[in-house]
Amino acid sequence: MKITDVKSAKIGTNIVIRIVTDKGVDGFSQIEGNKDYVRPLIPYFKSMILGCDPTNVEDVLRRMRRSAGFKPWAKVFSSIEMALWDLAGKEAGLPVYKLLGGKVRDRVRVYNGSFMDPNPPHKVADTPEKRGENILHLNELPEGFTIVKTAAFWHTRHYTEADAYNTYFSEGGGVGSVRMGSLLTEAALNKSIDYIARIKKVVGDRVGLAFDVGPGFMPTDIIRLAKAVEQYNVMWLEDSITGDYTPYTQASVYRDLTTSTSTPIHTGEQVFLRHNFMDLIETRAVDIIGPDPADVGGLAELKWITEYADLHGILMAPHGTFDGVFGMAGLTHVCSTMPQNYIAYEFPGLNPGWWVDIVEGLPSDFLRDGHVKVWDAPGVGVTFNVNKATKYLEADDKDFFL
Repeated sequence: MKITDVKSAKIGTNIVIRIVTDKGVDGFSQIEGNKDYVRPLIPYFKSMILGCDPTNVEDVLRRMRRSAGFKPWAKVFSSIEMALWDLAGKEAGLPVYKLLGGKVRDRVRVYNGSFMDPNPPHKVADTPEKRGENILHLNELPEGFTIVKTAAFWHTRHYTEADAYNTYFSEGGGVGSVRMGSLLTEAALNKSIDYIARIKKVVGDRVGLAFDVGPGFMPTDIIRLAKAVEQYNVMWLEDSITGDYTPYTQASVYRDLTTSTSTPIHTGEQVFLRHNFMDLIETRAVDIIGPDPADVGGLAELKWITEYADLHGILMAPHGTFDGVFGMAGLTHVCSTMPQNYIAYEFPGLNPGWWVDIVEGLPSDFLRDGHVKVWDAPGVGVTFNVNKATKYLEADDKDFFL
């Protein structure tokens, strides 16, 4: 078997990759929405792997890895890896989890990610209490999320540019920049503690509660915040110092934070390859890591990192490949094989809803009680219904399925 083409198409807001072979077996993967800028890179990687046997996944990856790096390169590399596993599983007639060592759980716990509650109690959750009530509703749905992550502080639009200048000591840098401010005022610190306390008062212990809080905190501030909220037993504080938008980890700074508090500290969604997790893991700089398989190097890379983290007593809660049916399927397979340090993966929203209608293979009620059932179809277990999917192709992509 040989790779004869690597195609891409835009379906909805997502770029979809299709690896084509001379045997008529294809592999698919999906890049999260609104990342059109990655598409020109796909032909570059394609030129490196034409003629290769796609079932020799590592050999194909070695040809590309030397030219990959931080986003956007890592995103294309990782998505091709995921499509290779899909193809290899189809060729072998086995689900991907079998190729990754076999499953140790029949269902995989998830948290809410970009899942959209169709009828939340509050369309606009403009107070911590309303946010807490919306979180409880996610648990009451048939999907029944048992862990909910919510945005806070630098990571939410509630902190406007005026807030950044008026509430914090700041020398500039508006919302969306890597550094949002410098030292917190006492009022701002108290406001941040109060925000978590008021949500927790509503939610209680009915749902595991995590907060995506940055990046943007200065180390002294996040240490004080993390220590102040220890009494609320939150599941983790995510990306407080670095994370989104930052191609570095500052492991030594995270180490100071983690050793200063019992509140679990989480980061890692932007990191590419196992090598760039070494400092975080070997120094136990954080309690929980959360690589995204579509950024870190793919499914096998995520599995390797999880096992290495387990050796060091570090937990795993992978970042979700947003909006992706294929990303969700790949995450389900790899997470079913992980050791006991696995917590939950961030469930992609599968948005818009017609994504579920244009693919086949998802079991009925696959997401219930905060878990996704592991299914046994070959590859990642999801295939396109070409007749239904074709109508969502853009004009320039009409030959994608040909």
